[in-house]
Amino acid sequence: MKKSLSFIVTVLLTLTSCEKSDNEVFFKIGSDREYKFSDIELYDTSAHMLYFKKVHDEFNSIETGSFSFMDKGATIYTGSFWPGYSSSSPSGPFIMSPPAMFGNYALKIDYWHAGKPDIRNDIRLIEVLNQHGLLHSGLAITSGSIEITGTQLTFRFTVTNQDESDLMIIDIDKTGPNLFHYFTNGLYIYDLSQHEIFSSTIQHQSPEPWNSWKIEWLSELKSGDSKEYIINYSINNKITPGEYYTTFEFPGLAHQVSLAQLYQGNSRIWLGDISHNRLITIH
Repeated sequence: MKKSLSFIVTVLLTLTSCEKSDNEVFFKIGSDREYKFSDIELYDTSAHMLYFKKVHDEFNSIETGSFSFMDKGATIYTGSFWPGYSSSSPSGPFIMSPPAMFGNYALKIDYWHAGKPDIRNDIRLIEVLNQHGLLHSGLAITSGSIEITGTQLTFRFTVTNQDESDLMIIDIDKTGPNLFHYFTNGLYIYDLSQHEIFSSTIQHQSPEPWNSWKIEWLSELKSGDSKEYIINYSINNKITPGEYYTTFEFPGLAHQVSLAQLYQGNSRIWLGDISHNRLITIH
């Protein structure tokens, strides 16, 4: 009987501890707006997207200021809200304001300093997200290659679902290349001196209306699955064989998707974008 009572007390203490932990502040905006772990739906480390369980209309009023990720009262890292019209560049992690581009239920943390340590991947953040069951790995571009035949450049890449959830992603085979390039600037190629020698030659096509989306544009990518895509670009200027830096942004939807639409059955619509930066040899 004593053993049973001891077990019950241990379970109750554990549950109480977890509940208290979930009520700790995880995300702060400025000094007066606080959001607990229990307010958060998930964090996608591939797109650095923080999803909330409900819409927060107060995000509309934020133009400048700071934000912080917290763990047990200690700051993991801080960043800033940065207006898109600003003529200067943020020095660290930032959220482009106004954040309504993700429907006021998700915030995307950006960072423009390639080559420098990215504090968005702070191990303390990853650990605390994992402890609270909020860590999601999203998508990755796992390979990429370029082939040139005459005046055509063929770019192949593979998208892999690293998430524990099934995801709905924009599928260029369904949208066609023109509509797909409304959501992305496409492929860029630079020489080793960082001079641009190629950028997408595909004319983008806007959705009608511009803020709409269709489920027919998306494909379900099961957890752990991959899919290869091919984009053909026309070349205006010859590219000589050699090594080049390439960058490509794989897009997701954004403001078009409401919180009520985020989950389609058991699959989540993937929001945000991921960049693929790689040194490639062109033959």
